[in-house]
Amino acid sequence: MSYHDHHFHPFGYAATLTGLEVYESRSIDDLRKRLADHAERTDGAVIAERLNDERLAEGRLPTAADLDEAVRDRPVLVYRYCGHIAVANTAALGLAGVSAGTPDPVGGSFDRGPDGAPTGVLRETAIDVVAARVADHVAPTLDSEIIEALSTLPKMGIDSVTAILSPGEPLWVGVEDEIGTLVRLAPDLPIAVDVLVATRDPQELTDAAHRLATAEGPVRFHGWKDFSDGSFGGHTAAMYEAYFDRPETTGTVRLDHARAIEMGFTSYKLGGIVAIHAIGDLANDMVLDVMEELINRGVHPESTRIEHASIMTPAAIERMARLGVTASVQPAFIASEEDWLEKRLGPERMEMVYPFRSFLDAGIPMVGGSDAPVEHPDPRPAIQAAVERKGFNTEEALTREEAEALFSPPNR
Repeated sequence: MSYHDHHFHPFGYAATLTGLEVYESRSIDDLRKRLADHAERTDGAVIAERLNDERLAEGRLPTAADLDEAVRDRPVLVYRYCGHIAVANTAALGLAGVSAGTPDPVGGSFDRGPDGAPTGVLRETAIDVVAARVADHVAPTLDSEIIEALSTLPKMGIDSVTAILSPGEPLWVGVEDEIGTLVRLAPDLPIAVDVLVATRDPQELTDAAHRLATAEGPVRFHGWKDFSDGSFGGHTAAMYEAYFDRPETTGTVRLDHARAIEMGFTSYKLGGIVAIHAIGDLANDMVLDVMEELINRGVHPESTRIEHASIMTPAAIERMARLGVTASVQPAFIASEEDWLEKRLGPERMEMVYPFRSFLDAGIPMVGGSDAPVEHPDPRPAIQAAVERKGFNTEEALTREEAEALFSPPNR
């Protein structure tokens, strides 16, 4: 069977294969050793991908002080595996001018100590503040490395992907101009690529669509991608009720309704879809407000999509079905979050999370992806997770045929 990954970050995935991947770190000391060893082998800033703090013996995220013990003389940026949290060392914070007096950016925050000084933990758009300055100190990824990384996909049965790319600041520190790089590499790509452009600038979206149209290879513009919230793991998915293990927070809202309407119409007029990331129940309702307005004003329902749709109220599921909005789901999350998600949500909300059967029964169109590098792109374990739902509400399980259908290639 030929598979299509409907939510994929190609340059983030390449970075995990060509750079430093720290998912298996078991303690902060172990993480420090990996960072120090990598620093000895490379010049410039040290970037690490896919930290899983739930695996660390200390049961917490590292801080700038922790990272300083590994690398002090140059910037370090360690991404949590969800991509919505990162940790910077003191050099990276200093390079970005982040101090106790630096205000939190819209849609993000700096964790702070009792004195107001940043601890190094960056949430959501606060990552961009630091990453934008660190990027100039990162050694560029070679074209050959990107092609080699993408060449691993056909071996998993993946012949095409829906890729999320940024025309400006990269979603992970790495390739500076992701659109231009893909266009340049198009003739040599081992897979077909449909591109969702992550930007909040209508002109930047338009320019990206036109640039993609010049690609001499299996590349095409597919639409616009935005974020309405963060992740469960980072306590930044926007929820109606507080987190079970952090009752002081209900997450982070990143959605600008008016901007989303403008960007949605821009994408639709360019022949693209509207795809917005929403994980928390509050975020999903906010995105449905956007989608309903777009549909009422002429956007075809088939051109609207919620990325993740991780937890939704029954009323929201009914509304989504009525509108005809597609759910873009990631079954691999079930396997990777099995050990810690109930700690975030509590037992009652665990009954509502990843409601795949409810989506299908309601008639909601569904597609599946990996969100690589968040998860490994191989669709076969993800399909198994959707069927077994180990540790989750098994009433929401899919049959194997239904799960495999999530990764069916689109009509090109």
